Amino acid sequence: MGAERSPTFSPVTLKSLEVGMWDLNRMRSRLRTRCTRLVVDEEILEQSQVARAGERLIRAAVIIRVVEPMLVLASLMLVMAVAPALAQAPGGNIFGGSDQTVGNGVREAIRWARNILFLLGIGAVAWGTVNIFLEKPYARQFIGGGASMAFGGIASLAYSFAKGQAVDVDTDVGQ
Repeated sequence: MGAERSPTFSPVTLKSLEVGMWDLNRMRSRLRTRCTRLVVDEEILEQSQVARAGERLIRAAVIIRVVEPMLVLASLMLVMAVAPALAQAPGGNIFGGSDQTVGNGVREAIRWARNILFLLGIGAVAWGTVNIFLEKPYARQFIGGGASMAFGGIASLAYSFAKGQAVDVDTDVGQ
């Protein structure tokens, strides 16, 4: 090694000032490129009201993009300043006065999931049937529809258990 070169311990040499995760020179160049004036033909801007509105919207988006980190920081500081006061405030219960509220909410969520899964399964099977008529691949739709209906059945079983109902298996098969 020569006296004029300092030893480097990584294969990448740093050309800009880096502070932690922030590369300040790169950030400055990005801000300069974001804040530059948009190049739109003046003749188009004079003739088209939509082009003028579009240019204004793009300018507003650029300004919001520049101001966004400061807004996030300000809102974070506001939440941190107000949250301790809210934590100390005496208040009521989160779920109301009933201890059954959470259980009822879980049961309703399971019921909705069961219904949605079953309807998605029916839709997927219908889509597979249409694909058969159109001579397109259809196996994935049938597999997805069957799996969705199966998960809907499992959710229905969980819903029955959550309501405290017994699940009877009909061994007579309708006799």
